Amino acid sequence: MIRVAVGILQRGDGRTLLMQRLPGTFREGQWEFPGGKIEAGENSRSALERELHEELGIDVGGARRRITLRHAYAGKTVLLEVWQVTHFTGQPRNIEGHELRWVEPAEMRRIGMLDADRPIVTSLELPATYVITPSPPTDEKNVPAQWLDQLEQTLDLGISLLQLRCPAWSASGFGRLAKTVAHRCEASGTRLLLNGAPLQVLPLSERLETAGCHVPARFLEQLRGLQKPVGMVVGASCHSATELAAAELADADFCVLGPVLPSASHTHQTPLGWPGFSALVKKVSMPVFAFGGLAPNDLETAWSHGAQGVAGTSGFWCQKAGA
Repeated sequence: MIRVAVGILQRGDGRTLLMQRLPGTFREGQWEFPGGKIEAGENSRSALERELHEELGIDVGGARRRITLRHAYAGKTVLLEVWQVTHFTGQPRNIEGHELRWVEPAEMRRIGMLDADRPIVTSLELPATYVITPSPPTDEKNVPAQWLDQLEQTLDLGISLLQLRCPAWSASGFGRLAKTVAHRCEASGTRLLLNGAPLQVLPLSERLETAGCHVPARFLEQLRGLQKPVGMVVGASCHSATELAAAELADADFCVLGPVLPSASHTHQTPLGWPGFSALVKKVSMPVFAFGGLAPNDLETAWSHGAQGVAGTSGFWCQKAGA
């Protein structure tokens, strides 16, 4: 396996730096994020600094791990160790002859990106924290005002991605609740994903114009072969290498993996631990959120183990309203 250090450089206007592969190289003409191979005996951060200096003439002053991804080409597999460059000195220039381009987020979906780098584009579109709602009591005709107040206070925290999860609710009751939550998420600028079986939630998401859906592991087989509406985001819940592989076969955009630590909501499952989580992340080609016994202050640890970020309910959902 070839290890590669990748750097994400972004300007204040939201544009991200891409470089075009040189003629005569593997996948010539395609666009990629700057970086290069990690040499034997070299750590990922040192390789990042060396490659960006050699390719762009810049000196990295600050960087944090963003995500780890695997991609298999015919005859070789690469492990991308992706860094978010937070500070650098110098002006990026094409020292080795690559064409450079600062690209808007939407353009990265249209430009001819290297296959291995496409999941990084997805990563850039996802936040670092993913909030999952607790299920309201199943009085489906009257959602408790306290739960709705907690929803509003959670949205007021500035979250950008929310999953509505109500496994005990009927399809009709869930549809009514989803409509209410979708309206409130739209007002706050929060993207909403609906949790459930794809045959139920994909049409509902499309009708309510939510960002997409989130599929439990037991429904991943159902997701395979379904036509996903353009622009819709699909997440998946996974607990093992087998389920991660199923999520990839189902063409999920990202997944949550856990429990990482002991969790009151997953007492029947043995925690992966951070080493176990990290080992599984290195086998997939999609962004992975860590969940299970975590809170927002675990974000740095999650990044250091290859995660997109952290996800959860109890440590993320505002419970002050109506207390």
